[in-house]
Amino acid sequence: MLENVSPLILVVDDSWVSRQLIIKMIKESSYTNIIEAENGAVALEKIRNQKPSVVFLDLLMPVMSGDEMMKNLKNDSFFPKIIVISADIQETTRQRCKELGACDFLNKPVHSAAISEVLKKCL
Repeated sequence: MLENVSPLILVVDDSWVSRQLIIKMIKESSYTNIIEAENGAVALEKIRNQKPSVVFLDLLMPVMSGDEMMKNLKNDSFFPKIIVISADIQETTRQRCKELGACDFLNKPVHSAAISEVLKKCL
């Protein structure tokens, strides 16, 4: 008999500290199958190879931004649920992310309750 398998969650942020904080909050919501990437290029490779159910995505990163990563994914057959986490509070940024396929948008600093709520909504 198969056990309930925790969905694979990818956390993408160029800040190691931010990634660890988000991972800690995800684990508090009882999800344990978590991988991470330090920029959009690494994330794109992990999405294409490992097919995570959910991606927590920062926008401003070196090598490849979150925006560029979502644009690159647009034509792929697999597009995970993407939750953007950004310090950018502009409505135009939120709208652009939705147009690129993000299912939700959280402002930094993010809180455990918001992570838990968005995971329930997106999974």
